[in-house]
Amino acid sequence: MGPQGSLLCFCFFYFPVFVVIPNVVHGDLSYSIPEEMNRGSVVGNVAKDLGMESTTISSRKARVDIEGTQKQYCEVNLNNGDLVISERIDRESLCGKRPSCVLKLDLVLENPLELHRVNLHIQDINDNSPKFKKNLIEMEISESASKGNRFSVEEAHDGDIGQNAVQRYTLQKNDYFILAVEKNRVELVLGNTLDRENQKEINLLLTALDGGSPQRSGTVVIHVTVLDANDNAPVFSQAVYKATIPENAPPGTVVIDISATDADEGVNGEVTYDFGHVSEVDINVFSINHETGGISLKGVIDFEETSSFEIGVEAKDGLGLTSYAKVIIDVTDVNDNAPVISVKSLNNPIPESMSPGTEVGIINVQDRDSEKNRQVRCYIQHELPFKLVPSIKNYYSLITTEQLDRELVSDYNITISATDEGSPPLSSSKTVHLSVADINDNPPVFEEQSYSAYVTENNKPGSTLCSVTARDPDWRQNGTVIYSLLPGEVNGASNFGLFVEE
Repeated sequence: MGPQGSLLCFCFFYFPVFVVIPNVVHGDLSYSIPEEMNRGSVVGNVAKDLGMESTTISSRKARVDIEGTQKQYCEVNLNNGDLVISERIDRESLCGKRPSCVLKLDLVLENPLELHRVNLHIQDINDNSPKFKKNLIEMEISESASKGNRFSVEEAHDGDIGQNAVQRYTLQKNDYFILAVEKNRVELVLGNTLDRENQKEINLLLTALDGGSPQRSGTVVIHVTVLDANDNAPVFSQAVYKATIPENAPPGTVVIDISATDADEGVNGEVTYDFGHVSEVDINVFSINHETGGISLKGVIDFEETSSFEIGVEAKDGLGLTSYAKVIIDVTDVNDNAPVISVKSLNNPIPESMSPGTEVGIINVQDRDSEKNRQVRCYIQHELPFKLVPSIKNYYSLITTEQLDRELVSDYNITISATDEGSPPLSSSKTVHLSVADINDNPPVFEEQSYSAYVTENNKPGSTLCSVTARDPDWRQNGTVIYSLLPGEVNGASNFGLFVEE
């Protein structure tokens, strides 16, 4: 009960009525941009392309969400609706050699919740030069080698794709070798017989060129030592090896064994193994046994970061003849990521006059795993007057299920849990605190239905006749009780002036 006063006051309070509007998903927006755009560059105007006023973008708190990465490549300028670059976009790190590279963003607007898919088609630019694994290739060729014999050379690697990737090779003019390139297979073809007594060393300059504009190139020096009698290169048992490994495999796990044979005898037939052109990431993840060809896991792999590896391997005999093969390692997903619950929007406090079915918050649940491991069930743990309603994609609306009464419960701690469908399943929880705001929905109530008082005649003015008490369960001003006497009669005469309230 609030403090007593000496004035009679009638107060009226109005609260807005909340209506749940169905969430709507509109069509996709697509933009095509080159990689490596500067920060602050404008991709397009989402307000204009969605047929909205720029003020709508601001008032509805437009933002960009991106799944599966901690990077925020784009953001929305709330002043004018421009979608701008906020972080460097490198096509090669996003998509590797895939011909199509699409960065998928979610444009989220609130009040009401609305979701638009934005597809950024990242176009390749010629920002990588062809590169050989080494600056110098050592080859040893017997002087007995016949004209027309072919000797494999590892191809150059270019991080770009299409026309910007390696398009052709050139070999500096020389007296002994010509270049043959077929289906990215690079070979030196012996055009004239070798004579060790005449020339025991030959240096060749091989150049790889891409098709970009401006054109980029990379070179390697091939140093040929002319020897006697090694006319067979190692031959791999397969041109392409394939293996599968779970992402939780511990370091030391053997992934695959590769093997090559050499028809020569003695030192000419002794085969050793090594990686071909591999990235720094791959060399830190895998190791190769140079004698047996066994490839083992060296570091930690994460399916959510890299789902497959493509590694070049080489087999070299004792005098330097080399053959090449490819190893493709697919990483399988395990359920190693618990769902992540995020509160995207929350109305707090909420008035107790709010109608059942009103949306009071927006919850987002993400799971970085794939397929069944990322399927999530989201629910409220305890019996409360709230429920979660699936909305768009992985969004949920937090909705009231019954009329709230602050005088019964003034605060709620809502524990939201999310469990995925992996085996074993992983779960996470998040507690949301909601306060209930008071409205003046309770009248004062006297402690007694009637009061009786006895007074002697000729008593002095100002004497206390009796005390009455009323209580109001509402909060603060709504619960403040003010007393007043209503007009009445005593023995047919008005009581006005006979009694006063204090």
